[in-house]
Amino acid sequence: MQRLYQLSEINQVIQEHALVLLLIKTSQCGVCESIQAKAEGLLGFHKKVKGIYVFMEDAPNTAAEYLALSAPTLLLFCQGKEVYRESRFVRFEELELVLHRYEEALEEL
Repeated sequence: MQRLYQLSEINQVIQEHALVLLLIKTSQCGVCESIQAKAEGLLGFHKKVKGIYVFMEDAPNTAAEYLALSAPTLLLFCQGKEVYRESRFVRFEELELVLHRYEEALEEL
């Protein structure tokens, strides 16, 4: 996953890539580190999904923009629109299915 520092960078990546998984996290959060490691492992099987993350401390306006009221928050964007959200407790089996469905849908376009 690529670390970004500003909301403008995040918005640019979301517009440039068909599928983007955004992790909003904090620096002193063990759960955030665990979620990031699992998300990176999952993205290894989904090459069409661009993985990015941001620390709330680096870009507090990102949390406000995407209404990330707790950390970690995972957001999936498809063609610039938010299509999936998980906060705190991420169900990776469900996320895997969602990623697979959106990848298949984009292949059919």
